Amino acid sequence: MKHLSVSDVLARATAAMVGPDFDVTGALASMVVEVSSALSARAAAVLVDVDGQLEVLAASSHRALDLEIHQAQAQEGPCLDTIRSGVEVHEVGAEAIRGRWPRVGPMIVASGYESVQALPMFWHGTAFGGLNLFRAEATGFEDQQAECRALADTVTLLIVSAHYQNDQLAAGLHSALEERAVVELAKGALAHAWELDMASAYDALTDLAHEQHVTLGVAARQVMADARSRRLAPRTPH
Repeated sequence: MKHLSVSDVLARATAAMVGPDFDVTGALASMVVEVSSALSARAAAVLVDVDGQLEVLAASSHRALDLEIHQAQAQEGPCLDTIRSGVEVHEVGAEAIRGRWPRVGPMIVASGYESVQALPMFWHGTAFGGLNLFRAEATGFEDQQAECRALADTVTLLIVSAHYQNDQLAAGLHSALEERAVVELAKGALAHAWELDMASAYDALTDLAHEQHVTLGVAARQVMADARSRRLAPRTPH
C-alpha cells in the first residue's frame, strides 16, 4: 500500500467509527497495516488482556501474529511488559532484544526485527492492552512518541466504540448535557461572587481547573458545592 501519514490513519479510523456499518474486526485489521505504513514499521499488532487471558486482536502479518501468540504463551515480551507496567517499552538492536527477553527476544530477532516498541492502551486509567510495533532496522521510535501514543489511543477508541450502542449514546449525551449545565451554573456563581461578566467567569473557571489539575466539570461541581455551603469566597486580587 502507499505510504500513509499519521493524520491519514487517524482520519480513516474516525470515519470507520462514525460510519453506518462499523466492523471492528475489519477496522482493526486495516488500522494495524496502516499504522505500520505511517510509522515506517515492518509490522504492528494488538494484544489485549481479556479476563486475565491474553488475546491477539489484530496483526498486520502472520509473522507478527505468531510473535504476539508466543508472547502470550511465554508470558514474556514487550507487549506483556507494557500492559503490566502501564508505560511504553522499547528496545533497539538484536543483542539488546535477546538480552531483555530471553525466551521471546530470539524469536523477534529471527523474524527479522531489530527494533521493537510497545505502547499501553488505556481505558479510564487502566492498561488493558498494548500496541506492538516492529522495525527491521535498528532504529527506534524516539522521535515519533506523540504519533505512536495518538495511534494507540485511536486503537482503543476503535475497540470501545464497537460496543457503544444507541442507548449508551443517549446516556452519554444526557450526561454531557448535565455536565454542561453544571458548568453554566458555576459560571453564574463565579460571576456573582467575583463580580465578573460571563466570559471572564468562564476564563476564571478554566483557570481553577488548571490550577487544581482537574477537569472543567470537576472544578464546576466544586464551585457549586462551595456556593451552596456559602464557602465561595470573594476573589483575592492579584
